[in-house]
Amino acid sequence: MDMNNQKLTTNLLIQNKIQALFKTATLVFGSLLLSTQLSMAASQPLDRIAAVVNEDIVMLSSVLSRAKKLKAVSPNSDDKTLIAQALDQLILIKVQTQYGKALGIVVDDVMLNRTIEGIARQNNLSLGDFRLALQKQGVEYSDFREDIRSRLIINALKQRHQSGSRANISEQEINDLIFSQASAINQNAQYHLQDILIAAPNGTALSQFNIAKRKAENIRKKLLGQKTFATDGIETNDLVWKTAQELPAAFTRVLSLMGVNEISPVVHDSRGFHILKLIAKRGGSQQLELQAHVRHILIPDTSKKGQQKAMSIRKKLLAGANFASLARANSADKGSAVNGGDLGWATPKNYVPAFANTVRTAPLNAISQPVKTKFGWHIIQVLERKKVDTSQETIRASAKSILAKKKNKGSYDKWLQGIRDEAFIEYRLKL
Repeated sequence: MDMNNQKLTTNLLIQNKIQALFKTATLVFGSLLLSTQLSMAASQPLDRIAAVVNEDIVMLSSVLSRAKKLKAVSPNSDDKTLIAQALDQLILIKVQTQYGKALGIVVDDVMLNRTIEGIARQNNLSLGDFRLALQKQGVEYSDFREDIRSRLIINALKQRHQSGSRANISEQEINDLIFSQASAINQNAQYHLQDILIAAPNGTALSQFNIAKRKAENIRKKLLGQKTFATDGIETNDLVWKTAQELPAAFTRVLSLMGVNEISPVVHDSRGFHILKLIAKRGGSQQLELQAHVRHILIPDTSKKGQQKAMSIRKKLLAGANFASLARANSADKGSAVNGGDLGWATPKNYVPAFANTVRTAPLNAISQPVKTKFGWHIIQVLERKKVDTSQETIRASAKSILAKKKNKGSYDKWLQGIRDEAFIEYRLKL
């Protein structure tokens, strides 16, 4: 990648971070307004170098200014400890910005000005008033600008690092996190369950316990291959609209991972081994989303001629022609044409707007008027509609995101420690 392309890519990464930075920088500005005087046991009449980081320096004034902010957050902390923390933070900032610049990450003045203007707006101030407010708090505007520039570079560096290190998240890790949050996920939810119990109460001999467990596993395998949730000689218990609080904790944990009509893994509690089927759910984290089973015929011509061809095919369908046959013979959507135009089940939002609107509103089994999209003219038939609970997909995606951020942060911190260890750092400030 040449330097111009690298710079463009980097600037795009930085722009994606600007909105998140507004919030962070506003908090920083808030801490400036709240900061109190930090009494320094060994104050210096003149500024001097506190540390050398490669070919750059950290000044004592910068260390004392940061320590002052830390004092506002932790007023009971020892001054010497806060100065040491401030110095270490500034050294890490220098290491990261130096590395970012070496990679070609550039924050130009236009981007920096735009970011600072956004921070001022977040504080309901004009840029001029914002500068005056900083000045009243003893903060040099030039220092503030460079602090924001450093933050933008570091944010871009973190994003680049994270994009290059994909966190490997296992299904078990996702399940474990969801289990740990089961009480929150199931709060205010009600469940209609069916339960098959293989008795093995507490105190059952180990040999009998293992027999019961194997029996439950075998029954579950059989149930997965049949339409009815029943097995010979064992009663199926119907639990109608039970809250999470009314069910055993072992049930609620596994329910946090189940969708409607799914059969649970074998669940163990004090009574023995259970196999559950979730018949219905209401309340709680439920998120109902419309899905439709659709088929269509696409004429890949947006002109009047294409519309006329679509109208001709529609007339044949209204006269009783077979939809699947006409789709195979005429549809330009070859992926669905081989299936008679069938698109299967999908949410309307997956389609382009005009197509989606017809999917939502057309009467079931009706042959639509030709619908124009950028692909051409469509003849659409909505075969079925249903509401589907998508909360499980949302919960799993959220859990995966949380785990990925945690792993990426750990990975970045470890990487940062590595480049810090490789840097030349000389401490001039004696604590």
